[in-house]
Amino acid sequence: MLSRIKQLFTGSPPKPRSKKDLYLEKGWLTIGANSITQNLKVELRTPQGNAPYVTIGEGCVMEGKFVVETSNGRISVGNNTFIGGSMFVCAEEIEIGSDIMFSWGCTIIDTDAHSLNWKDRVDDVKDWKRGLEEGAPGKHKQWSKVVSKKITIQDKAWIGFNTIIVKGVTIGEGAVVAAGSVVTKDVEPYTLVGGNPAKMIKALER
Repeated sequence: MLSRIKQLFTGSPPKPRSKKDLYLEKGWLTIGANSITQNLKVELRTPQGNAPYVTIGEGCVMEGKFVVETSNGRISVGNNTFIGGSMFVCAEEIEIGSDIMFSWGCTIIDTDAHSLNWKDRVDDVKDWKRGLEEGAPGKHKQWSKVVSKKITIQDKAWIGFNTIIVKGVTIGEGAVVAAGSVVTKDVEPYTLVGGNPAKMIKALER
């Protein structure tokens, strides 16, 4: 009874804010009108300033996870784009256009994440562990010797499930990437590619 009386006077406890709510409040995340994003997860490792790190256009359906690893990383999505349960990891820039479909299970990563040289990555695990212990994953990671290059997905593309797209790749307008492909090189507009590594299968009607 006493607890009920206290609840009447004090009200229900406030619902804890999600990371997305915090990012929206700070301007690190922007979402256009009529976009569905409740199943989207966003992780900003080292945000600074007030510039948006993730920008989502209008009329989108977002169900994946966006991880921005550096304070310079940026992910942008155009309008009317669907992203299923896929992972996007960005150290530099991932630019996704409009009217695009991403199936589930895809991995899009614009960085090697670690140096190819052992001497340059010898402390990577220690640095990551230190960040975890401080509650700030990635805070101490050294990016200066890691290669990262922008990924661009142009309008009207369709990316099949379980596809991997690596750094520096541009997927042309209207291109289709077959399920399970590993894309290591640019894809021409209005072509179907597939395989590991992905190769052209045929041209598509414009």
